[in-house]
Formats: sequence, structure tokens, C-alpha cells
Amino acid sequence: MRKLFGSKIGNKRKKGKRVIAKANVAGNNKKKNKITKITKSERDGKKWSLQSIQRMHVIYGSLVVVGVVLITVGLRAILGGYIEDADARTEYEMLRENFPAVAAQTPAPEIERDEGEDEEPEEEDDWDLRNLSLDELYALNRDFVGWISAGSTIDYPVVRGIDNDKYINTTFLGARNTAGTIFMDYRHANGFDEKVCILYGHNTRDGSMFSALVGFLDQGYLQRNPSVTITTRDGRMLSYRVFAARLTDAWDEAYTIGIHSSARASGEFQNAPENASHFLLLSTCTRNANDDERILVFAAR
Repeated sequence: MRKLFGSKIGNKRKKGKRVIAKANVAGNNKKKNKITKITKSERDGKKWSLQSIQRMHVIYGSLVVVGVVLITVGLRAILGGYIEDADARTEYEMLRENFPAVAAQTPAPEIERDEGEDEEPEEEDDWDLRNLSLDELYALNRDFVGWISAGSTIDYPVVRGIDNDKYINTTFLGARNTAGTIFMDYRHANGFDEKVCILYGHNTRDGSMFSALVGFLDQGYLQRNPSVTITTRDGRMLSYRVFAARLTDAWDEAYTIGIHSSARASGEFQNAPENASHFLLLSTCTRNANDDERILVFAAR
């Protein structure tokens, strides 16, 4: 009996130990699984953080590239504009230097005369030189119609194209440049013999071309600079006198006067000298936010 009970008790103890061992194994497995799960979660989190960092680097790099491109484009536009201005200045200075007989702003050489000697008419050589210069200018550009001198800085060749677009961005020698050329309205088939003739030019950053027209809005400047001189393609010297200037817009009826109506019909023309028979309108923009704003200067002969 003892052996029997002893063996049963022994068996129960063995079973108990096996149950405890299994429980311990199960517990250890749970701990391992828990540890494994935590480790995997942490690994996923690290992977997500790495991807986020890489994504941020890509975004940051893209923003840097875009910023550099924008700055480069902006600088190129600014510097390109000044470079174009310099190129245009060089071209027109060259023309003035090479054709001094036409450029009225170039002082004429003084001729020494003996006392009591009467002034003689213009020398034949001077006339030939002027005509030669005009012919050479015409050879350089077949749209050449004359030369204008006005105000303190306006001293340029004048062209007339097949429309009013070409010379907005084309220099006298044909270079693509935002300074353009002083040009006559293409509808003036008779050139400066038209009753009303309109010339257009840019109001540039560097004060060249028709920028000086802004000054005529000041009465004092107008009184100090009342003359406009035109040397025509055929060698005539036409003298105009400025009598008015105003701030207006691109739709001003003055732009159609002489083309669709009479010059004496309206506006500033009513203030013109009574004996005036021909009118010259000089037009430029204002460089203000309003693209349609214009400055108009009125002259008569």
C-alpha cells in the first residue's frame, strides 16, 4: 500500500513538476514573443523615421534648386536688361560719332572769318558731307527717314517700318534689343511732310531714347528746351517748337488726328501757334504700373 500510495504521490509530484515546467516554458515563450514584437515595432519606427528624413532631404533639395533657379532667372533678367541698355547706348553713340554732320547735338566746327567779311551760306563741303552721311545711314537701314534732336539728350536716327511693332524691340542696325529705335507711325506715307507726324520711342531705364520727354511735363524744362530739329532723309532741316505736353493714355484721340481727322479739331492743337502748318507728336510710356499711360509732347512748325 505504501508503495502504491508512494508511487501515486510520486507520480503526482512528477506531473506537477511537468506542469510547472510547461508553464515556465509557456511563460518564457510569451516573454520571447513580447520581446520580439517590441523589437519589430521599434525597427519599423526607425525605418519610418529614416524614410521621413530622406523625404525631407528630397523636399529641401528641391526647394533649394527651385530657389536657385528663380534667383538665377531674376538676376539674368535684371542684368540682361542693363546689358541690353549698354549695347544700345554703344550703338547709338557710334552712330552719332560716325555721322556728326547729321547729329545736331554734335557742336559744329567754328569757321574763322576776317573782320568785315560777310557770312556766307552753308559751305558746299558741309552740304555734301551731310548728304553723304544721310546716304550712308540709308544704306545701313532702308527704313531710315531722318534724324531727330530734342531736349537735352534726344539725338537719334528715325525709321519707319511696315508696322508699329518691328522697331519696338529692334535697334537701328537690326539688333534685337528692348531699347528699340525712334520710329515714325507706319501710316505716315509722306513722312515729315504729313500735316501731323507721330514719333514713338521708349522711356528706358538709363534715360536714353525718349526718356527726356518726361521733362517736358515741367513748364520750366519746356521753356528751356523748346526746339525740336529734324534732318530729313533728303537733307532738309525742319525746325519745330514745342508748345504743349501732357500725361495721357494710349487711347488719346491725338494718335488718330491727321490720320482720321483734322489737327485743328480738338485738344492741345487748339493752343498751337496760329501760323503753324505742320505738327509733330512725340510719344513715350511712363514706366508706371499702368501700361497704357503715355506722355505726349506737341510741337509745330
